[in-house]
Amino acid sequence: MPKAVQYKPNSIIYFAGDVDDRVFLLQKGRVALTSTDIETGKQVTEYIREGEFFGVKSALGHFPREESVMVLTDSYVLSFSTAEFEAFVQSNTRIIMKMLKVFSNQLRHIHRQIESLLHSEEQTNPEDGLHSVATVFFNSQQYRAAAEVAVRYLRLYPSGKYLQEMKQIAQNAKTSGRSLGEYSPGDEPRKAGGPVGNDPNLAMTLAEGLASQKKWDEAYKQYHSVIEVGDSPVIGKAYLGAGRCLYEQDEFVRCVQLLTGFISHDPKSPQMGEVLMYMGLCYQKMGDVDKARAFYSKAQSMAGPQLAPRVKELIASCGG
Repeated sequence: MPKAVQYKPNSIIYFAGDVDDRVFLLQKGRVALTSTDIETGKQVTEYIREGEFFGVKSALGHFPREESVMVLTDSYVLSFSTAEFEAFVQSNTRIIMKMLKVFSNQLRHIHRQIESLLHSEEQTNPEDGLHSVATVFFNSQQYRAAAEVAVRYLRLYPSGKYLQEMKQIAQNAKTSGRSLGEYSPGDEPRKAGGPVGNDPNLAMTLAEGLASQKKWDEAYKQYHSVIEVGDSPVIGKAYLGAGRCLYEQDEFVRCVQLLTGFISHDPKSPQMGEVLMYMGLCYQKMGDVDKARAFYSKAQSMAGPQLAPRVKELIASCGG
């Protein structure tokens, strides 16, 4: 017999990469599946409706889960073993036909994505990307951040097409008595993905500059690089910035997951009012007005004078 399981909000039923032979049926509540689009590389969120199965393909195919499943509201789920599920559907041809139709549509969608990838001529040029970021910072008079990006360019592309321009930008700031433009070919390259110059403050400067240009995906990577380093004076701002980037990209489930982790990590953070506000915004966008109102009310109790008026308006938008 399948097992009935109750899940609380923010619970994770399984993560992408897990190996698990269970199939699930949502009886009551709301859950979200997040996966990676193979064409864009971005996170995609789908919502399971009551009465729908999930986890079927990986369970029957005995391969790792392709998506993560997060519980959004109090939910009741039936958990089937593979044998229990097979016995159940064999007696219900309607379910079999419905699943075959869903799988067929999914396969056609994947086929179209693969075809698009194989025939796409558009390629990302990281050299042009570094040049663009350094130029933007230089033109906005954020010379130290511009110089750090320029030095990274010089290390990666010592004979690049923007060589002279990057050398000039790199000479406009100094740290620790050494010009950032004094690049030596023997210098070790910085750790990929880490904060610029291994300095969280510089990574934050870069992230905030990218966010001001609404380059949310690039800004998120910089904010997250600060989070990965661990405790620092700016980690709270990094979590908040990363959460905002996810919210602006409509990645509401990922935003809630990230900020929930931060609440557990530092519940007394000075950024907690804004963190709670963004969680409320996510739940409101996902249609859970009651939970959004609860987060807004909590945010209001922790909000400073600048944030309080906005939170008050958000509470009113929920009918509170």
